[in-house]
Parts: sequence; C-alpha cells; structure tokens
Amino acid sequence: MKQKIFILIGLFTTCLGMAQIGVGTENPTNGIEIEGSVRFRNLEEGDLKVFNREVLMDKEGNLGYQDIESDRSYFVKMVSNQMKEQVIVDKTDQSKDLQLEVELELLPNTISVFEIHYNVPFSFEVVNDGRYIDWPLVNEVGARLMKKEEGKDSNYVNVREGNRALSIVSEYENTYPRLNSRRAFVEGMTIQEVVNTSKTIKKITYKMMSYSKANEGLLKFNSDNGEGIGMILVKVYHKPYYGETTKN
Repeated sequence: MKQKIFILIGLFTTCLGMAQIGVGTENPTNGIEIEGSVRFRNLEEGDLKVFNREVLMDKEGNLGYQDIESDRSYFVKMVSNQMKEQVIVDKTDQSKDLQLEVELELLPNTISVFEIHYNVPFSFEVVNDGRYIDWPLVNEVGARLMKKEEGKDSNYVNVREGNRALSIVSEYENTYPRLNSRRAFVEGMTIQEVVNTSKTIKKITYKMMSYSKANEGLLKFNSDNGEGIGMILVKVYHKPYYGETTKN
C-alpha cells in the first residue's frame, strides 16, 4: 500500500513540474502565462547588494533580468512639497523657516542620489523718490538649503551648494498705478549623494530657510494671491554601495 502511495505522489509531482499554468488564458505557452494586468502589494524595499537584479520585459511580454550595475543610478520616485502660507520677514535679516520640507529614506548599503529643485516667489517693499524712481528696501534675497541626517546631524546644517541669492537692482522706474512692492523669485538645483553603510534604514530631511541682506522693509515669501506658490521637488535615485571592494 505504501508503495502505491509513493508512486502516486511521484506521478503527481512530475505532472506539476511539467504543467503549464495559465491565468486568464486556456492555452499557456510558458511555465506561467498571465493574460491581463498583474499587481504586487506590500513589497519591501530591498538592499541593492542582495536584490541585485532588475526584471525586464520584451514586447511579447516575456520576462528576463539583468544584473544591476554598481556605478549606475536607478530612478525610484519623486517627492515634493508646497508652501502652505506666506512667510513674512519684517525689517530684519533673520532667517526664517519657509515651510518647505521633505523627509527621505536612506536604504541599507545604498548610495542615495537626490536631485533637489526649488522655486520660491517673494515680494519686497520699495519707496518712491516722489518722481520717477522706486528704491528697493533690500539688497539681496534668497533661500538656504538645510539638511539633517539621522545618526549624523543633531541639528540642521547648511548645504552651501544648495544656497541661492538674488541681487536686487538699486532702482526701478516707477509704474502707474504706483506699486509699494515688487515681485521676483529665487530658484535653485543641487545634486546630493548620501551613503548609508549600515544595515538599517535611516532618515534624512531637507528644508528651505529664507535669506536676506540689508532688509529694511517687508519681505513676503510665497504669494498671498495665488500668483505663485513656493515648492521643493526631489528626484530620488539609488545605486548599490560596495565599499572599497568591487562587485563580483
């Protein structure tokens, strides 16, 4: 009796091994063939030193793979944020938080490449000489990029290459009707590479702060009438980190 059971189990296993499975099709041509869309849920983000192959597909729907190159960056996602309200700097050069902040993950054994873009509209006060010229009440206006990396920075530190400043011209021809302020914007872009050599996910946060020089009036960052909204956008890329060794 036992011999008959083992024979049946063997035959059943052999049939399964040779079977072609079709989902949405009655005539599969491969081991598994699916007609329709496929959805994966609750997948984990993988360590690129372990999950080091990417899945490819040809025009017929056949899947294949290629090894992830150690010196190549792979686009992951875009993250953005917008200013929710206006930030006012009154007769001071004190730097204020522009409410533009993004929190990002640093995956284990991964080099994260962040392409950071920002654009912040602002207005500044002017005074008139009584005839034809408006004089600005500030010399420079800009934005400063700050970052705080988990396990490294206890407070926010300035990313100098991400700073931008706009020199305000010394005089403007006045307009009709006369304006008490003028508008402009400051924009910037920088690329940051951050390495996480640990085996755990870490966090890094970027945010924008205001900058001004010789401000004797009202500076208003972000429009209060819908004509411009300050925003920050980060394109996230990953590539594996192999330390001092080369990939096998």
